[in-house]
Amino acid sequence: MEMWKFGDIKHFISLDLLSACLGLESPKSDIDGSQVGRVYYEEEDIDRIARYCAQDIWVTANVYLSFHQQAPIPFDQVVISEG
Repeated sequence: MEMWKFGDIKHFISLDLLSACLGLESPKSDIDGSQVGRVYYEEEDIDRIARYCAQDIWVTANVYLSFHQQAPIPFDQVVISEG
């Protein structure tokens, strides 16, 4: 995993950077993880947070598939159910 840090001192790589390095599509969300609390407490926009989380799960799944030499799943094939 050292090579994925690209000389950075932190002990992880962002999902956006990792997906870009692997040539995977990564949707640009209107929020990032640091803004979820504000969106929840100030805007009470659960649907927006759910979309953000669904996109993160999709990218994470495609990174996993890439590590196992499998084709990525297009986002239009992702089904987001309402709880």
